[in-house]
Amino acid sequence: MDAIKPLRWLLLCLLVTLPACQQQAVEQGELRIGIAQLPMSLDPRFATDAASHKIQALMHRGLIRLSDDFRAQADVAASWQHPDALTWVFDLKKDVYFHDGSPLRAKDVVATLLGVLNKDLASPLRAGFAAIESVEELSPYRLRLHLNKADSSLLTRLSLGIVPESMAGKPHQARNMMGAGAFQLQSWHGNDLYLRRVQPSSISNIEVLHFIRVKDAVTRCLKLVRGEIDFTQNDLPPGLLPYLKRQKNLTIQSHTSTTFSYVGMNIQDAILKDVRVRHALALAVDRVRLKKALFSNLPELAETVLSPDHWATMHLPETTFDRQRAEQLLDQAGFLRGKDGMRFALNYRTSTDPARLRLATAIADMWQKIGVQVSIESLEWGGFYARIKRGDFQVFSLSWVGIVDPDIYRWILDSDMWPPKGANRGRYSNASVDRWLEAAAESESITKRQQLYALVQKRMQQDQVYIPLWYEPVLAVSSQRLQGFKLSSDGGFLGLLNANIKTGSVKTL
Repeated sequence: MDAIKPLRWLLLCLLVTLPACQQQAVEQGELRIGIAQLPMSLDPRFATDAASHKIQALMHRGLIRLSDDFRAQADVAASWQHPDALTWVFDLKKDVYFHDGSPLRAKDVVATLLGVLNKDLASPLRAGFAAIESVEELSPYRLRLHLNKADSSLLTRLSLGIVPESMAGKPHQARNMMGAGAFQLQSWHGNDLYLRRVQPSSISNIEVLHFIRVKDAVTRCLKLVRGEIDFTQNDLPPGLLPYLKRQKNLTIQSHTSTTFSYVGMNIQDAILKDVRVRHALALAVDRVRLKKALFSNLPELAETVLSPDHWATMHLPETTFDRQRAEQLLDQAGFLRGKDGMRFALNYRTSTDPARLRLATAIADMWQKIGVQVSIESLEWGGFYARIKRGDFQVFSLSWVGIVDPDIYRWILDSDMWPPKGANRGRYSNASVDRWLEAAAESESITKRQQLYALVQKRMQQDQVYIPLWYEPVLAVSSQRLQGFKLSSDGGFLGLLNANIKTGSVKTL
């Protein structure tokens, strides 16, 4: 494809200009990981960015962890009881220790939760735990939570990393936080972050994880080819894949992720409030063609927000490309073609990210073919996202990243969640959906919640609240030095806990 040619030229230029090969010592058991962004924080009370969550998972443990289908499983908690809708009692394991060797006890869990709820500390996670009325230590390894309202998603949020009582009440500790996970912070200087394994593993010989910030994706890939790093994941332009596949010393893995890409619409807009118009716009988007042309055919087509393997996902009929049907719906809605062939005009907002801009341009061209004139407005990320958050748009495209909690549907669909309170940015309103979401949030039965979320997702598709695109892929590239790494749908690094480094001499170019 012509779009790949600039990448080829850039690769050639970088190969020519990179320094000559040099021997460089690499610590025994050290795995070098190239990432686009280092974490904003190692403090689980304050982290909201993806890089922080992924690296924190190696350093911290929560009361629960999530299974492959995102159900709550025991982690630090040995068991729990739920005697009524407003009470949770947790018994803790007695063999979990912080990195300094001190035991993790109920007082640490209590202090961590109180720290998040403390208004003075201003944790950005506070709203997610607002249902907690009180939390108390019952014994050294038992605690009780009392809620002010039923919250069936609370368990999912209790994957929050637990920190020692001595640190839980302190202000934000971005680079100085202790946890109870498999790895602890060794050092962090500039673009280099080192984590060291706390206890030897019987299944992995990786002792040090060296995260190296390499912002540019092309440079990151070339460092892999030259042996300067061993592993990188995501933030890779699809146009690089043909080049990477030709490198015999590299392994490429892909997996469907939990990142849902979509086109959002303002349902209160004079044009878009007609559901026939929204259906027409969806039918006019050839998603199969888009993912082949722009994303190397890697994404998996989506119909709803939660990924296909989530326990609450409803498998809905596929929205197929049908330009003729789209034209018919617009005619029925009273938007006939004018003398210039156009029916109406829409403003499409997107960021200046090249991939996002190419996607918007391609969709605009498809809509042009059904008589919709589209003006594309690309803004720097901060300005773009600020407008989207306050609902200032007709049409936009974005992604929901790392969604695992079905309560996302309440956040984006409930009529009480219009901006600025929530993320129902299209200002959708449906009384039945509101009732189903409220019942699902309070129900103690997984089966009942599945049924309710199925109703929500069906109605969401019928009302065409979003135009779903796809689940973006998790893409990992590694050298032959890394063995046994298994991808996860959240694009995290926990697979490194069971991976190994191929033994033998290490040479870095």
